[in-house]
Amino acid sequence: MRIADWGSVAVFAAAVVGASIASAADLAVKAPVYKAPPVILSDWAGFYLGVHGSYGWGSTTFDGRPWLDAKPQGGLGGVQAGYNWQFGQVVAGVEGDFSWADIKESSVTSGILANLQTGVQFPLSREVKFDELATARARLGYAIFPGILAYATGGGAWGHSDATFSGGPVFASSSADGWGWSAGAGVEYKLTDHLLLRAEYLHYGFSSFNYNRSNIVPHTVTGTTDIDVARAGLSYKF
Repeated sequence: MRIADWGSVAVFAAAVVGASIASAADLAVKAPVYKAPPVILSDWAGFYLGVHGSYGWGSTTFDGRPWLDAKPQGGLGGVQAGYNWQFGQVVAGVEGDFSWADIKESSVTSGILANLQTGVQFPLSREVKFDELATARARLGYAIFPGILAYATGGGAWGHSDATFSGGPVFASSSADGWGWSAGAGVEYKLTDHLLLRAEYLHYGFSSFNYNRSNIVPHTVTGTTDIDVARAGLSYKF
């Protein structure tokens, strides 16, 4: 082969080698494409049923009779049931609950009652007790972590109360039902796919409990009540 031909072959080979090196260099500098890991959301949707235990404290103010005012406190426990709908990380739902309670205060106040003929004064004993509470509420929450839901809640409330007043010859006992509202917030944690643990705060506001049986002396007694409850609960999601 002539020298000119060998030269052509050499030039062609150099061009091929150079192109290969350039391609390899391009491949070496290209960064890998990063894909974010998918967000794993817990399934909060569906029906649930559970139990709760809590402690409550409050205040009752009687119209025109400050000596009857009370600051009851005590424990309560009950059941709750609800349903959730989930939209991404947003969870909306409805819930109803019922609690048996022992939130009460008893006291004795001296020199309140007096015999109008003799002027002899009697101490006044009174007990105000709330033994049943219930709510029907809406809930709106956000899954801040895959297994943790923070939520706010609000709706209507009902309560049942007993009041007893006695002193000297006077004895009066009555029961009353009150309607009002309830609002609060909580955090729920998924122990498993079906077990939900919660910590919750609720405030109950009742405009009036009318203790109006005929044996109340001298006439109907009306009380306005606020109750705060801190409770823990465990639910099973079906």
